[in-house]
Amino acid sequence: MAGIGFRLIRLLDKQSYTGAMQAYGYAALVGSGPWVLSMMTLGLLGVALRATQAEAELDQFFVAVTHVFAFTLIATGPLQMILSRYAADRAFAREESRVFPSYLGALIVVMGGGGIIGAGFFLGGVPGPLLFRYAAMALVMVVSAIWISTVYISAVKDYGAVVRCFAIGYAVSFGGVWLGGRGFGLSGMMIGFLLGQIVLLMTLFRVIFSEFGARAGPSFEFWGYFMKHRILALCGLVYNLGIWIDKPLHWWLSTDGAQVAGLMWAAPLYDEAVYLSFLSVAPGMAVFLLSVETSFALHYERFFRQVTGKATLSELRASKHAMIGALQDGLTKMLKFQGGVTLLLVLSAEPLLAGLGLGAVQTHIFQMTLVGVFLLVVLLALLTVLFYLDRLKEALVACSLLAVCNAWGTVLALWADERWYGLGFTVGTAVAVVYATHQANHWLSRLDYETFSAQPLYS
Repeated sequence: MAGIGFRLIRLLDKQSYTGAMQAYGYAALVGSGPWVLSMMTLGLLGVALRATQAEAELDQFFVAVTHVFAFTLIATGPLQMILSRYAADRAFAREESRVFPSYLGALIVVMGGGGIIGAGFFLGGVPGPLLFRYAAMALVMVVSAIWISTVYISAVKDYGAVVRCFAIGYAVSFGGVWLGGRGFGLSGMMIGFLLGQIVLLMTLFRVIFSEFGARAGPSFEFWGYFMKHRILALCGLVYNLGIWIDKPLHWWLSTDGAQVAGLMWAAPLYDEAVYLSFLSVAPGMAVFLLSVETSFALHYERFFRQVTGKATLSELRASKHAMIGALQDGLTKMLKFQGGVTLLLVLSAEPLLAGLGLGAVQTHIFQMTLVGVFLLVVLLALLTVLFYLDRLKEALVACSLLAVCNAWGTVLALWADERWYGLGFTVGTAVAVVYATHQANHWLSRLDYETFSAQPLYS
């Protein structure tokens, strides 16, 4: 996301309140992406449709969309990481004309794979109207393509166009579900949401083509990166598993878990509180994009430009310390901002959730997972640093700690009682943050040594 962050920083450079608000607003929307926007849209739809739509149909629709997002995030996670590295390598080599063909190739891969996953799950394992099941299958394909598109929009110069894409797409989704549900029930809601996601994908495609477009067919050159950077691909898989693993454990093992339709399960007591807590990620993602990733990327680039420009040792050390200082400043700002939002929500959770019709247990889960979401934003920043430093094994260990600790903590919480729900996710993020912090500090302090010791003594 550093590419689009460079453009947003220009708004901050205006040194005006309006410019700052615009920059952080755009960054929150772009950084949070489809996941948070979908949760907001579905939340609003839940409030708007409860009075007119059958509760069973609403539950089946919401659970189906949740499964779609879970499948697509986990399945496309490895490819998202690989494409990020591939596109960065092409940009560094001044071969931007090869970027858009890789996007076309990736769309073919994920939409084909999404079709197989969607058909197997919704056509083979979920009862209900045939039109609903086909629309859900198509939604898996389209949302998979949207996740891939988010990799490429991170380098788009026209951030306003990206925001307009999301605004139009989710406005159409909201209107489509509203109208479709009132006229055609469950199938109408799914088709309406699907239409909005198709609009979002088409508008993102247009923006990406405007930025990188080349008259060339799809390329699958990135496929070779899976062997060359398999640890990076594993990071994408394990990270998303780590975020999601607690949800199906609650679906299948908790006393609140229930079979909604066929293979679709839900645990409303846990799910509703957790998804609400994830909405709090937007402010932290804005600060992460503007004050952490973009600032660190600028100093990182400057350091290696000095390395290749044969700067003196004192100049290199000064550049390294400036990079570390920029990272510390950005992390401090992010901790204060996201921490303040988290604290405010924790303190106001009881009246806030009571107003939404949620009870005391869900309020406790909401408060617990708010802390986990706060730590998740910190973890994302630390993982980004490890990726820049090419410490992929360390990043994979951090992601694995998140997944394993979340899974075990969730199982233990389910074995205990409702007071501990959400602890697995929060403990998982905390353990991963502690490890990632140690590794980032260690390798940043050794950056100059590692940079030169990795080079041959002579050429």
